[in-house]
Amino acid sequence: MIVIILLNLLNILVRTQAILNGLNGTSSGWQVYPGGSYHYGPSIMIDDNEHGLIHMWTCSPGTGSTQWDVIRYHYSNDNGETWSPDEIALIPTPGSLDTYSACDPSVVKIGTYYYIGYTSTINPQATQNQLFLARSLIPNGNYEKWNGTGWNSNNPQPIVAYHGPSTKYGIGEPSLVLKDNLIYAYYTNTDDTGSYTDLAIAQVNSTNQDTWPLDLQYKGHVIYRRTNLSEDSTDIKWCPELQLFIGVTTINRFSSQATVGVYQSLDQYGLQFQSTPYIGKRIQQGAHNIGISGSTAGWFHLENQYHFVSYAYQPAGSSWGNWPTYLTPIELVQLPLGTIIDAQVSSNFDWSFSSPFVWDHDLTTCWSSQSDNNEFVTINFGEILSIESLSLVPRMMGYGFPIDFSVRASNDSRTFIHILDQHYSNFTPVVDCLFSNPVDAQYFQVVPITYGTDDHGTKLFQLAEIYVHTNQTHFIYQ
Repeated sequence: MIVIILLNLLNILVRTQAILNGLNGTSSGWQVYPGGSYHYGPSIMIDDNEHGLIHMWTCSPGTGSTQWDVIRYHYSNDNGETWSPDEIALIPTPGSLDTYSACDPSVVKIGTYYYIGYTSTINPQATQNQLFLARSLIPNGNYEKWNGTGWNSNNPQPIVAYHGPSTKYGIGEPSLVLKDNLIYAYYTNTDDTGSYTDLAIAQVNSTNQDTWPLDLQYKGHVIYRRTNLSEDSTDIKWCPELQLFIGVTTINRFSSQATVGVYQSLDQYGLQFQSTPYIGKRIQQGAHNIGISGSTAGWFHLENQYHFVSYAYQPAGSSWGNWPTYLTPIELVQLPLGTIIDAQVSSNFDWSFSSPFVWDHDLTTCWSSQSDNNEFVTINFGEILSIESLSLVPRMMGYGFPIDFSVRASNDSRTFIHILDQHYSNFTPVVDCLFSNPVDAQYFQVVPITYGTDDHGTKLFQLAEIYVHTNQTHFIYQ
């Protein structure tokens, strides 16, 4: 009966004045590269002309100290279930500005050409990266590189150059989208001022179809990366049905807390973004460098198209660079303002009890601390909201739920104010924390005072889900 009650809590009717376009992992997915080395930063293209055909380009090992990375290509004819053998599609040009690497691919098709944006450098410290471009009539090779005025591979030149300190990452990790005859070139920019996703745009027409990189115009920072969450690069697609851009990144990369971060643009122009939720099935421990599928133009269609994210990950105990690649089916979901964007915790018992389980909307999973010493969970809404109450969902049978606890609030995740103390004695499927007045805050923190015990009698802090109630959003449990 308790299981039925808990599972029925997932049937939530939402009334809201604001919608967040998030992503739901519909299954855990499967490996598309078994590891032993690495295939990371996938660019995933759903072919517009052949049903079931998916193209994928990844960054993979080169030949050694003078050629770190090359771009490999493989494809699937059955919607990602099985894959062709890898082929090398693009390599660095020795002695040139892309001498060390061709990595972080992003591919878009313009007319008859496949265009690969990629990262490279001449700095042996792997800093001072720049953004390069190559094109081919076929997806798996014969690419010619942009040389500043035209196309050959003898003297590649960056389409976006880096001019900052030599010790910083620089520019790279592109994401290319074709929309309304405009090329949107999103890319990582990390210099002495911070780490960002930037944007440059060029119009493509009959007069510049071979020289459009000359017309790229810088549009500035569009995402300020959350370095406190170890946020990765962002891969971005255009959703025509929503008239918005959707992006994915990994947060807490390479860790047991690794999960997907999602962004939506604030309008159709893709110049500003806000964080939105990722719920559903967890991605693998140690995930990093994620990509999201799109059409040949980089579009995320809501109908008549399979959707995936793909990423490399470092399994527990594996050596550096031994990164299998996973493919995870996803769907777009619309969630109310007040849905948790991410959470930070004091500790994790292990991956199977890590913090993303607090907001995955799955009541059969939970987060667990490692101890009963100064433990907490802090949730983030992405912006300041007026919160009327919290609803805490204990683990099954109330295991690990604190007997006494405090709720605190903050606008900066550093300085918290005390909101209330609450006592919990008898198991209930939902523990409501009602505030005497609405609290305006971006972050809420739950801190045990007296710890409960898990199913082994060990004092821990465990929690299945947290939901919030705002003056704009009401969750009705049925």
